[in-house]
Amino acid sequence: MTTFVAVMKHFWLLIFILLGSWTLHAQSSGWSSPKEEMRAVWITSIYALDWPKSPTKNASDIERQKADLLKILDQLKAANFNTVFVQTRLRGDVIYPSKIEPQTSHIGAKSITGRYDPLAFAIDECHKRGLECHAWFVTYPLGKEGSATHQKNKDLVKKHQNEIYLDPGNPKTAKYLLSLVNEIVDKYDIDGIHMDYIRYPDSKFPDNTTFKQYGKGKNKATWRKENINKFVYQLYDQVKAHKPWVQVSSSVIGMYDGHIKVGRGYMNAADVSQDPENWLAKGKHDFVVPMMYHKDNLFFPFVTDWKSRSHGRLIIPGLGVYRMDKKEGDWTLKDLTAQVDATREHQMGGHAFYRLQFLTDNTKGIMDKLANDYYRYPALLTPMTWLNAVRPLPPQEVEAIGEGDYVELSWEPVRQPGKKTVFYNIYRSQTAPVDTHNPANLIATRLAETAVLVSVNHNVERGYYYAVTAYDRYHNESELSRPVYFVSGYRRM
Repeated sequence: MTTFVAVMKHFWLLIFILLGSWTLHAQSSGWSSPKEEMRAVWITSIYALDWPKSPTKNASDIERQKADLLKILDQLKAANFNTVFVQTRLRGDVIYPSKIEPQTSHIGAKSITGRYDPLAFAIDECHKRGLECHAWFVTYPLGKEGSATHQKNKDLVKKHQNEIYLDPGNPKTAKYLLSLVNEIVDKYDIDGIHMDYIRYPDSKFPDNTTFKQYGKGKNKATWRKENINKFVYQLYDQVKAHKPWVQVSSSVIGMYDGHIKVGRGYMNAADVSQDPENWLAKGKHDFVVPMMYHKDNLFFPFVTDWKSRSHGRLIIPGLGVYRMDKKEGDWTLKDLTAQVDATREHQMGGHAFYRLQFLTDNTKGIMDKLANDYYRYPALLTPMTWLNAVRPLPPQEVEAIGEGDYVELSWEPVRQPGKKTVFYNIYRSQTAPVDTHNPANLIATRLAETAVLVSVNHNVERGYYYAVTAYDRYHNESELSRPVYFVSGYRRM
């Protein structure tokens, strides 16, 4: 079994020392929260909004840029988030070294950033913390005229309202975008591809020439919707053909019916030729994230509306935490927590916050409220049984060995057919059998290692039962291992 010294080499595992003692308090609090729930946040790279805050100019800046991201991920993990959407493609530029598009200047000079891969670093550090990392991909907008991607693809673009867009009606556009998605999926151990702006900018998009060439007598609105749908189908099928566990999702307009303010105007899904219910009904998305950045009557009725459109897949409402800023609406903390309550009441599968800075700045106490109340316990993600419903085998040979103020838990690795990746979750309870349905018993999630340190509460005379489950990339969880009992100075298999 792994020794104490060996475990100490895995620095991140030490966080579970803190989580262990913290969960002791949580178990006695009586707070109730779902065991399965996506808790996501968008990390925005464009305009230096979230990360990175400034581009690298020299080698030492790389370490600063890395340290900034580590601080963010540590804050998210400590608050029991489990998913991040890292902006990977911005406006025709990307954060990683690509063979297709230029690396964004928001990361830094290529001569400097060539010494590390920001996307690979983000994925690795997320995984060390048990966080899923999804590549957030802005689809059609390319930003201002004259960019390198614009110059390279002039036959694919249209200018609209002083900005450049890839034309969704040109069949070559889909081929180009799919090559980028393929590059990310094949090159990186990403957990998901999260599409954004996967729509027309508005009904006035100047595509008459394209429509005459490819419309084939169809109604223009129908043709536009079919262009987006066709691309979505191709995207989903391509991703699953390469790595079937990689999730496909999109940020979408927050309502189908009625008009809400988006950017400079008001729109609904029909105005931008976007039909995500179709994607869900056809089985071409694993989840969608409607951007529901409004409150009261522009929020609550549409939760139930989205629920009715899910077709057995997941709806993860996007919540506008930025609206708590005085310049963006000056919402109260209760305005936002009421929306979290609604997502749980309707069993939506979770929620996502836009955007990161307003969480890490603890705007109006939102991060404290999440960490201390709503996210007091860790949460797993909902199993994607439509992709794979086979549960992993349970871990064997679980041991608990005392090491001063800590207990070292270790177990034999689970070997899955086809060498499928398996992670581990740890449960702890003062009673047996250990209840895996109680989120208060869950103290560690998505561990890659087969050993961990947990703090010991010397004031608990009865000790604890510890047990482990295996957890795969489809979010299927195994049966519980045989529990091991441990009390300070004593252990029993």
